[in-house]
Order: sequence, then C-alpha cells, then structure tokens
Amino acid sequence: MAMIKKDYSGEELKALEKTATEIFRVIETSKKVLIATHENPEGDAISSAIATGLFLEALGKEVYLYDKDQIPNNLKFLPGTERFLNEFPNERIDLLIVVDCGEFSRIGSNFEQVSGINRIINIDHHFTNNYFGHLNLVLPDASSAGEVLFYLFLAYGAFTNNIGYRVFENFLSGSMDEPLPCEPETRKKILSFLTGDIALSLYTSILTDTGSFHYSSANRRAFFICSVLNGYNLDPAKIATELFETKPAEMYFLLGKSLNTLEFSSGGRVASMVGTKKMVEDVLREEGGNRINGLYENFVNYPRSIQGVEIAIFFRETGLNQYRLNFRSKSYANVAYVAEKFGGGGHKFAAGCKVNGDLKEIKREVYKYCGEVI
Repeated sequence: MAMIKKDYSGEELKALEKTATEIFRVIETSKKVLIATHENPEGDAISSAIATGLFLEALGKEVYLYDKDQIPNNLKFLPGTERFLNEFPNERIDLLIVVDCGEFSRIGSNFEQVSGINRIINIDHHFTNNYFGHLNLVLPDASSAGEVLFYLFLAYGAFTNNIGYRVFENFLSGSMDEPLPCEPETRKKILSFLTGDIALSLYTSILTDTGSFHYSSANRRAFFICSVLNGYNLDPAKIATELFETKPAEMYFLLGKSLNTLEFSSGGRVASMVGTKKMVEDVLREEGGNRINGLYENFVNYPRSIQGVEIAIFFRETGLNQYRLNFRSKSYANVAYVAEKFGGGGHKFAAGCKVNGDLKEIKREVYKYCGEVI
C-alpha cells in the first residue's frame, strides 16, 4: 500500500521541477483545454478547477470547465462557477487537465468519452492516486490540490521570467525558513501569475481541505501559503461565512433525520450515520423546497466530533442498494486502507468509496476492516 511521503530526496525534487517544466511545454502548445475534477465535488475540487482555468485563460487558452454534478450552493461565491458544464464539450480538445482526482473514472460514469485525449495532465494530492495522466504532478503530503497548484503557478512565474528559483525545493525540502525570495522584484515576478481571483480560489481550496485548519493537513506550508494568498486583499471572515454559515434550512432538517441513525462499533471508537434518498425527499416535501445539491456534505464530521471516536463513516444512499461511503479518522487510523478494500481511496485521514449491496452486510464488512486499523 502506498505510504504518505514526508521527505523528498534531491533527485525527487529535481523530478518535480522537470515535470512542472514539461507541463508548461504542453500547456504552451495547447489551445483548447478541458479542466475536469471528480464527481460529487467539494471545495478543493471546484476551487482547484477554477484556479487552473483562470491561470490558463491568462495565458490565452480557450478553457472549458467540467463537473458531472451540480456545484454545491456554498461554493457559488467563487468566480466562474456558472461556467461549469455537466456534459463534455463537442469541441476538439487539445489538452485535458484533471485536478483533485485520484482515479480517472471518478470524473464521472461517462469518463470514457475523454479517455482518448492524447494529452492528459493529472494534478492531485491523494496518495492513492494511480498516476493516470501522461504527466502527473502528485504531492501526497500536500494539504490540497490547491497547494500543488500554488507551487505550479509560482514555478511558471520563475520559468517564464527565467529566474533560477526552484519552487519545490524551497517548499518541500523541509527548511521553510523563508521559501520565497526576499528581494521584492524577484518575489513579484515569481508571484506574477497569482491574481485576486486565483488567490481566492486557492485559499478556499486549502481552507476546505484542511477542515478550516482543523485537520492534520493544516501544516506549516498550508499556513504560510494562506498568508501569501491573504496578501491579495482576501476577506477570510467573508469566505468562512460563505463556506460554513450559509447552509440551507433543509440541511438541518435532514441532519435531524440522519442523526437518528447514529450507531457505534469497536467499543465506541467507530461511529456512523446513514443518509437515504427518502430522507431528502421527505425533507424537501415537508419544507416545500426544490432539489438542493450537497445537502449531505460534511455530515461525516458529526460522528467524528464525538468524544472517543477515532473513525467516522457516513453511508449515503445513491440508488437501489447503492451507497457512497465517506470515512474520516481523528488522529491515527488509516481510513484509506478501509476504502481501498472496496475499490476506493483517498488520504490516511479522509477517504471514500462506492459499494453495492445490502446496507447491513456492507456495515458488517466496513466495521470489520475499521477494526483492523484502530
């Protein structure tokens, strides 16, 4: 099983710089670029796709943004969310860039339609990533895909201005004393491809994937990068309000129903909740609401917050005997191990998978594997 990388050798850092340069060469020789991310998107996925699109448009590229599913309401404050397509464009695409997606099939059930594109760039931070791209920039210990993009944009600033600055070496070598040059003009050139909207998107990416800096992924690099991004006149309080305090009332009615399914295993160290399609239908009917995407988003964090719980699981029904499972662990358990048993993946502390079958039988199997990692 793949392990989370903590230290990079000199050769690995050189390889990252080389990959970044190869990515720049491919981008520069492309005209029409499709940017895709995983289905059922969250903050890192949408923010990373938007940031990538803005960066490419600044280079004069024709950009298409794709996600199979609707954009969650709490992310619609981000620039350009209305541009996302739910179907692949009919245009001939020169380049496909996939962000925050560990497996190519996760961009949607119709992924085969674009699998034949002869240039695919894979930018991600999941340690279960299967390196499906022709070029792969994957940093398993990054806080988010947004962090990886931050390095890429800075590397392009150094590349296009012919500055001998090695972004990955400065940020990933472990020193972190001052990873950016202090000389003002040099620093300005390296940051020249960051704009206010890109900074907003990257900040949102890191903020959401660190659980608003609650998770272990909120490391020194994540805080430093956010401090740089805040130099672009961001409003952190407003961003947090949009993300975490603009939930529809229907979500809380749904939460009440889902909390009634709370149960424990492994002596209280594993806790789970269930969300069914009927619960959603009942809430929308009772409250007279229309279909709202992302109502179950982050429900897995409620059992995770219970004292004594190490692993939290949310079983979300997606069809007849079909479920999407979200896993979170609090301090040590590797939930990616559990997700991989069912063909999924993710991070040590956050993972997911899709499972078909009877819910009671699914729970029995899931609890068994959870017991192996706690």
